[in-house]
Amino acid sequence: MGIKKHIPNSITCCNLISGCIATTFAFAGDAKMALLWIIIGAVFDFFDGMSARLLHVSSPIGKELDSLADDVTFGVVPATILFSELSVLEYPGVLFGIKDYIPYVAFLMAAFSALRLAKFNLDERQTTSFIGLPTPANALFWSSLIVSNPSWLENSPYSIFILLMMLAVSCYLLVSELPMFALKFKQWGWKGNEVKYCFAVISIVCLAVFGLLEAWWIIITLYLAGSVLLWLKNKA
Repeated sequence: MGIKKHIPNSITCCNLISGCIATTFAFAGDAKMALLWIIIGAVFDFFDGMSARLLHVSSPIGKELDSLADDVTFGVVPATILFSELSVLEYPGVLFGIKDYIPYVAFLMAAFSALRLAKFNLDERQTTSFIGLPTPANALFWSSLIVSNPSWLENSPYSIFILLMMLAVSCYLLVSELPMFALKFKQWGWKGNEVKYCFAVISIVCLAVFGLLEAWWIIITLYLAGSVLLWLKNKA
């Protein structure tokens, strides 16, 4: 029991270390390697909770450690990736006077990710689904968007305004009351899991077509759109 109780927290620390490594690549402007380490961190994040449940060693300290690791890997890292991108973009003349300060706005993402994680820890409604955008989804969206580098991101004179507007939206979504489905299965049958299975298939197709790193921003956009449609359907 002595060793067993430390296994989940050790896996969580691997997530935290992955986030620290990703941060170094993000500050260096290497969004691709930063994204790779975000994905590695997400794998550790998946298995730490699973191992805690399987080994029956869940603990309050594990929950707090998990949130700390998640804010680094899924909050600080995507914020740093966006910071690096905003630091190299061309700015329109009207912003020249403040262009050296604008990139720091990206770190609002880390703050709102921390708020989202704190809210999740206290919210008993999120056992089978999510309320607000999960931090891993937000991190995958931003890092993949910058890695895939769509043409409007580098070529449009308005890309800086688009990115800042998207940042504001994502910060809002992190702490919003929008219900979002989770890929958590109580049973493996089709009935009741239709949305989850369809989304999983669509995600695999996107990864195959667009690439293992580039596809995530498309997948998360579809995830958000699907959650909004489900919310509107249930509301109606």
